[in-house]
Amino acid sequence: MEDLAREGLTGHYLGGGEITCCTLVKDDLFIAVKSHLMVYSTRNAALLHVQKLGSSEVTGLSPSPTNSQQLLVTSRDGTLSVWDMTDWTLMRTLTVGSSVSDLLVSRSNQHLFLVTRNSESGNVVTTIQKHCAATLEHKSDSLIIKKPCDNFRISSCGNFILFTRDTRVRVVNTCTCATFTRFTHDTDLCSVALHPTRNLAAVADVNGRICLLNDWNVKGCVEATVQHWHANQVGGMGFAPRSEVLFSGGAESVLVKWLDGQPQFLPRIGGGIQHVLCPESGDIVVLVTEDTALHIVSLNTWSVKFKLCNILKRSRKTQGKTRVTTDIACSKSDVLFSSTPGYLQVYDVEKREHKRVVDITNQNQSTGHVRNKTLSYIDITHFKLSDDGEWLVTVERRDDGFVTPENRLKFWRKQDTEYTMKTCVDPPHSKITTSLSLGITTEPTAVTTSTDCSVKVWGCGDYEDTWAQRQVLKHRHGPAYSSLISGDGSVVVVGYKGLVVLYGTASWDVKAEVPQSVGRLDQIFLSGYYLLTSSRDLISVWNLTSLSLCWEVSANISYILALPDKTFLAFVSRKSVTDAFLFGVKSAAPLAVHKFVCPGVVEGACLVGREDGSEMIVMLNSEHELYTLSHIVPPPLATSDREHQDTATIFTQLLKISAPPAALPELKHNSTATLASSVLNVSSNALPPVSAICANVLSDFLPPKVVHGN
Repeated sequence: MEDLAREGLTGHYLGGGEITCCTLVKDDLFIAVKSHLMVYSTRNAALLHVQKLGSSEVTGLSPSPTNSQQLLVTSRDGTLSVWDMTDWTLMRTLTVGSSVSDLLVSRSNQHLFLVTRNSESGNVVTTIQKHCAATLEHKSDSLIIKKPCDNFRISSCGNFILFTRDTRVRVVNTCTCATFTRFTHDTDLCSVALHPTRNLAAVADVNGRICLLNDWNVKGCVEATVQHWHANQVGGMGFAPRSEVLFSGGAESVLVKWLDGQPQFLPRIGGGIQHVLCPESGDIVVLVTEDTALHIVSLNTWSVKFKLCNILKRSRKTQGKTRVTTDIACSKSDVLFSSTPGYLQVYDVEKREHKRVVDITNQNQSTGHVRNKTLSYIDITHFKLSDDGEWLVTVERRDDGFVTPENRLKFWRKQDTEYTMKTCVDPPHSKITTSLSLGITTEPTAVTTSTDCSVKVWGCGDYEDTWAQRQVLKHRHGPAYSSLISGDGSVVVVGYKGLVVLYGTASWDVKAEVPQSVGRLDQIFLSGYYLLTSSRDLISVWNLTSLSLCWEVSANISYILALPDKTFLAFVSRKSVTDAFLFGVKSAAPLAVHKFVCPGVVEGACLVGREDGSEMIVMLNSEHELYTLSHIVPPPLATSDREHQDTATIFTQLLKISAPPAALPELKHNSTATLASSVLNVSSNALPPVSAICANVLSDFLPPKVVHGN
């Protein structure tokens, strides 16, 4: 693991986030995810390169029309940069001054156009700037449009720019800066596609209608040919380069091929289609869906040839009245975290590749067309993975506020590389399940807490795959919100409202009670005979042998990660970034402070093993991006030298594609040493378990035991 006490730790991007723009460079797909660039081969679905392009969100990508080895990049911070794609060095940066929303480049023209937006007196002002592609010099006067406009596209010759404004299609002559209205529709327009070689345009409205415009760059209004199948807003469209075939897609997750006005369908793409890209080869179509997955469709077989996943976008943090899980767990180099509604995803942080998804609910499917409706899916609210990766426990819930909420507790066992459900409890509690913990006592054990004032203990026998309820614990303090099973399995800690209670697992009696100054705790930790509790704005450390408060610190804490060396890493959010503080239980003074480790808010973190036996810290932020905390930048993906002759060979020779990774062997559980021995660095037989210490020292202060058996 990295030396966390040494200054200079920073967060390095691994994957995930919102796709802001995409383009094709011959047979390679360029995807901008916030400020990072990811390059994929459309021929073999390989991730070829990952590059950070700056600190601001990327809004435009295009190869330079004057040099095929250079990439033009525009950003939200108002900059235009030029990158050398042979060695990925930044060659030049031009500051425009306003936020750049679109980059328009024509292959047959030596000019490029930047679309900027700013606000004047509360109104959005759109400006089109003309620049020389070779020198980036600003040419002539800018065209100012004092109204918001969208969907900017440039003709193949570079002499005309088409854009939409509400219900109208407007055209700009880039030579004279004259503008005219080409088409007026009865509904707001949302998507535009231009044919790469012909004067043919397609515009789509929010109701799913597609209007074809011939000779769109000729002055004067034109009648449109209307095609209609989509029931919802059309997300993306694209023309085949060598014919007038149009491809369209939207929220229905169906790719539609239009030939002479007749639709042909490819359903079940897997997510709402946002972008449709048609390469020059003409034998495939590339789709970008709302879950940030990439689908390569073969036109010869009319089927999905490859599905490329970096990190699938998580659903909203709440579905109806259900809060989606932000848990993260790991097994070797694989990280497990939330995905689209009802799914978990597995990501290999060493190889930086998406491996698979795990369907937990097996129910989130809808048929028909739903317009302007919010579906309340069954989603995962909690999950835990055992230390050996053998058991996965999940809690799922659906509550739309109208029908009886659904709650399920599921236990999964690993078989080869997949998890198979062994037990389903429906429902585990009569109300919301507020926390889930997993560990080893005398058997694999799980603990669930709920607002129904019960704490339930679940166990699995050594030679059984079936889990059953072992104990029901209740307390006079009512609802429970958090729980923990100690590393040696001798104690279960439960956080009630304003109180932490320690139960001995031998007889499930109360060993200690620790009052809290906050009503609800987010995380609980045991470190030797110290108890650490955390809420959103407070960290407290208690000495369990004297029930005394050691120290307390107020901070905007988003997550705390327990480390193997008996220290903790606290992630504290500050404006739009997160800082990390390394500390121990003996003192509130931090051992080390690491600034700007991750953008956004860190919602989860875990220790992931490397192939060389070392470990690294992986963070999951509020934007659903993965970052690793390290002193050095992760090594590049390229593994061999390559020669560059044209754009087509820049990325197809970046690396030798290896065979798919072999299935992971089944992992066996290794029992951990007791908490006392890990903290005091003595053998496991030298000290009694935590429960015995609590019982002997605190016996005079304990309340009457309250235990409810199964």
